[in-house]
Amino acid sequence: MDDSRISKLSFLGAAFTLFVISLGAWVRLTDAGLGCPDWPGCYGLLTTPDTADELAQARENYPGADIDVGKAWREMLHRYVAGILGLYVFFITYISIKYSRQNCTLPLLISVLIIVQAIMGMLTVTMLVKPTIVTTHLFFGMLTATLLFINGLKYADISISQVRIPAYAFTAVFVTWSLLIVQILLGGWTSTNYASLACTDFPKCLDQWYPKEMIFEGAFNLVNLPDINYEGGFLAYGSKVAVHYIHRVTALILTFFFLLTIYVVFNLKEHHFLKKVVGVSIVFFVLQVALGISNVVYSLPLNIAVWHTMNAAILMALLTGALYYSLISFTKTE
Repeated sequence: MDDSRISKLSFLGAAFTLFVISLGAWVRLTDAGLGCPDWPGCYGLLTTPDTADELAQARENYPGADIDVGKAWREMLHRYVAGILGLYVFFITYISIKYSRQNCTLPLLISVLIIVQAIMGMLTVTMLVKPTIVTTHLFFGMLTATLLFINGLKYADISISQVRIPAYAFTAVFVTWSLLIVQILLGGWTSTNYASLACTDFPKCLDQWYPKEMIFEGAFNLVNLPDINYEGGFLAYGSKVAVHYIHRVTALILTFFFLLTIYVVFNLKEHHFLKKVVGVSIVFFVLQVALGISNVVYSLPLNIAVWHTMNAAILMALLTGALYYSLISFTKTE
């Protein structure tokens, strides 16, 4: 098996991971994150309680629980598909080690990340969808897709221009990428704290450019959170407004630097691959802005909210690809 096939399998894995991320978003946005209150089973059973006997056993295992079979199935479906993804990643790692002469650190790292993701999935349930855990779980899912995409580029042996990329161009790409990571984390924090509709108008928030209702105290508390069920959110309304508002402000800052990066990259004389990646990123960036606005204007429709999550993962993969190319070019020996 040659490197080009490993590359194709990695790209396919990245696409499959996007599907798993979308399933996870669907589960979260339909309040099915605790559809099964235990892990890896469901109400003490290996599968969802479907028959009368299984439902009786589930009620015995979890007295007083409000058992929603539909939510349980959505949760378990996500687990099953994520399990298949894990096996697929292990397969890619295996063939990379066995058949390729390239350094296999990245495939091994992705396999480790998959194991960490399984642990985060367990903690998401056992810690009652605590926002810090769920945001990390979401981000690691996007990181998995991104690293599979980078692995695809690595084994595809992309063409790097002989002309070293200027320092200012590398800096522009790096800053934009960094801001995107911050924005994705803020987006996850907004979603997991149920703050997506804290502002229901656009471009203003609560008909104000700077809402007086904002309360920053406790809005971004990442540690020492109480041991409670976080489904439905626990932040005060003013804190939710603050989280939502900061997510919008960071989006504006990111947009400025993304436009700057476009200008810088497309004025380079060489580096055609970088221009292609950034060019494709423009499409998904514009789409991401439109989806974000639509989430507010149309009160968070399920399909748009899921699409917004998946599109963020695509943007992260593309801009990481741009950074990957830029780093190789910038550090190469003349």
